[in-house]
Amino acid sequence: MGVSSSAIVLATLNGRYSHSAFGLRWLYANLGEFKADCTICEFYLGQPASLIAETILRFAPKVVGFGLYIWNAAVLTEAIQIVKRVRPATTIVVGGPEAGYEYEDQAWYPYADYVVRGEGDDAFYQIVRSVLAGAAPKTKVVLAPSPDLATLESPYEVYTAEDIAHRTIYVEASRGCPFQCEFCMSSLDSHVREYPLDPFLASMEELIKRGARHFKFVDRTFNLKIERVGRILEFFQRHWHEGMQLHFEIVPDRLSEETLTLMAGFPAGGLHLEIGVQTFSPASQAAISRRQDLDKTRRTLEYLRNETGALLHADLVVGLPHETWQSLRDGFDDLFAVRPHEIQVGILKRLRGAPIARHEEPCGMVFSKAPPYEILQTHTLSFGQLQRLKRFARYFDVFSNSGKFPRSLALLWEDAASPFDVFIEFSDRIWAETGRTHQIALRDQARLLYEQLVRGGRERREIASAILGDCDRIPGRHAVLDFLDPDRQ
Repeated sequence: MGVSSSAIVLATLNGRYSHSAFGLRWLYANLGEFKADCTICEFYLGQPASLIAETILRFAPKVVGFGLYIWNAAVLTEAIQIVKRVRPATTIVVGGPEAGYEYEDQAWYPYADYVVRGEGDDAFYQIVRSVLAGAAPKTKVVLAPSPDLATLESPYEVYTAEDIAHRTIYVEASRGCPFQCEFCMSSLDSHVREYPLDPFLASMEELIKRGARHFKFVDRTFNLKIERVGRILEFFQRHWHEGMQLHFEIVPDRLSEETLTLMAGFPAGGLHLEIGVQTFSPASQAAISRRQDLDKTRRTLEYLRNETGALLHADLVVGLPHETWQSLRDGFDDLFAVRPHEIQVGILKRLRGAPIARHEEPCGMVFSKAPPYEILQTHTLSFGQLQRLKRFARYFDVFSNSGKFPRSLALLWEDAASPFDVFIEFSDRIWAETGRTHQIALRDQARLLYEQLVRGGRERREIASAILGDCDRIPGRHAVLDFLDPDRQ
């Protein structure tokens, strides 16, 4: 396949095809006179390093910029090595969260010509200009100062018709986060900077005219300033189209009454709110410098669940300092009582440069050395307990967050004193029978749930009716779910 040469290639590997590389679009938009000679190459998990390198090398680029993240570091490390070894004259620039800290011992580091620490919107342009002018910078590690957001070129025109039709449209109204939660990289950038709102909203209007309907805000904390939040929400209400959805990451105990009232005015499913609860343990909160009013958090969640049509995705983190099995159990049950649509049970990761590292020795924290650097044990949670919790998180995604079994799971939770206890028992049974956390066929999922409900004493016909109802949209469901044959009930 013939491919035109391109002096500059921007490349990364996304979690899936439907994702879009927002950071690369910022870099491209701010390449000035070099934009016309730049190509964005996006890949997704499952594609091998050899394919990534082959695709990039077809352009015969002089400069390649790689965006390194926790989920793609292993594959892109191999791709970087191939590109550099096959074409040593290629200048390789590495940036992104995985490149900003503790980079010297990384396998890609000897193959990189430049490492950009920080926001690369302007720094990448400066490197490209110098390299193409034959005056390559002599310093390998480039410390990029935070740019004045008002001076940056907007990336929204870089989204193509294909992106708008098939990919997530990421947008941001601010950068930085005022909070200092030690497990998060945003704690290193406590200075919140905002984009001028008028041009930002004009860009949103243009995207809507082009057909964009799903907007995912990547602001670390969307609801910091009531006035800005109000203007953004009111803008989208005025420009609303059927099928639109807005995704925001919010801090629940800081939602004002005005903001809650505005949120209540959106149609059902129009807002998707990612709610960072993280932990209900006061000891863990104090250890990681997280400030959160837990009572107000509960009240806000209840209001959002009962008075708005917003879809609620609430986050809990497993493995924080001083978190115990009991405190995790109680926290999960507290959150479950509010009935968010999804509970994301995330396993703590040691992100490079994050201050959580200071707890490793005093709290007996042991992390995996391989991406995504998940916690293996702490002084309050054993390796075995954390493995069980990791499986719990995966199976909760498969059975609950997926939305596949609402009627059946309602029977599982019904009258449960502790939803956590009920599901950890189910999780342990799934693991004992299958030995797998992935690639469990739908038929096997339904059968495992059916058998768990039978063990719990539910009436077989009631269970069969619930599961068949959940699987109503499956073609040939009766053949797939033959174990539910009424004659066997």
